[in-house]
Amino acid sequence: MLKRLAILSLALLVAAAAFGQSTMAGAVNGMTFNGSTGLIVVPDARVGWEKSKVGLDVGYGFVYAGNDRMDHIPRFALSLFKKFEISGALHLGDLYGETELLNFILGGKFQLYKEGSGALALGGDIEMANEAAAGNSAKLYLAATYGGNFFSMPAVTTATIGWQMAEQGDFPTSQFIYGMGFSMSLFPSAFKNYVYWVTDFSNFAYAVYQPKIYAGARGAFNTGFRIHPTKGGGPFNMVIDIVGTDLLDNNERGIGLTVSGGYAFK
Repeated sequence: MLKRLAILSLALLVAAAAFGQSTMAGAVNGMTFNGSTGLIVVPDARVGWEKSKVGLDVGYGFVYAGNDRMDHIPRFALSLFKKFEISGALHLGDLYGETELLNFILGGKFQLYKEGSGALALGGDIEMANEAAAGNSAKLYLAATYGGNFFSMPAVTTATIGWQMAEQGDFPTSQFIYGMGFSMSLFPSAFKNYVYWVTDFSNFAYAVYQPKIYAGARGAFNTGFRIHPTKGGGPFNMVIDIVGTDLLDNNERGIGLTVSGGYAFK
C-alpha cells in the first residue's frame, strides 16, 4: 500500500510540473529538517521572508523510526534583505546508548532570481560532526522552484541538484546529489489554504551521519501535510509539518513532526 502511495505521489509530482501556470499560492515558506527553507529534506529556491528585510524562524522537529530510534532537531533560519538566508540545526540522536549531539549543521542560501512563480537559488551547508561519531561534511546545491496548478489546486515544484563531500577516514568521499518535491494547497475551497500536501524525493537526508531518514539505498521518499494556521500575512508565521519518512524502505520508515514559528522585524 505504501509503495503504491509513493508511486502515485511521484506521478503527481511530475504532473504538477506539467500543468504549470503562474502562481505561488501552492507553497508556504516552511523549513526542512535541517533548517533551510524548503520541503521535508529538499531545500527550495525561496527564503523564509521574501517581503521583509529581516525575519527569524525557529523550530523543533523529531523523526521516529521505530525501536526507540529518534532524532531531535531544533533549528533556526535568519532571512536578510529578501535574498539571503542563514540557517542552522542541532542534530541530536543515539550515540553509544545515550542521546548526544551528533552534529551541528550551518547553512546558507542566496536567491539568484525571483520573478512571479519562478525562483533560483544557490545554497550549501557545512555539517560539523561529533568527533566520536564521524567526520565533517559539506554540500553545495542549486535549487529551482516554480508554480503551477494541478486540477485547480495551486502547486509549487522544486528541483535541486548539487554535490556533497564528506570525510571518510583518511580519504574524502563525494557524490552527486539530487532532489525533487512539490507543495500543493490541498482542496483550497474546503481548507482555505490552511492545509498543504508536501512531498519530496532525494538521494540525501537532513544530515550525513546517522539520520533517521536513510537515503543511501534507493533514495528517500517523504510525504505528508503542512498546516499553516497563521495564514493571512502579517509579521508572524507558524508552520506545522506531519510527514511519513523514507516510505519506500521497510526497515527505515518513520514519522516526523516539526513545528516552527517566525517573526518579521522589518
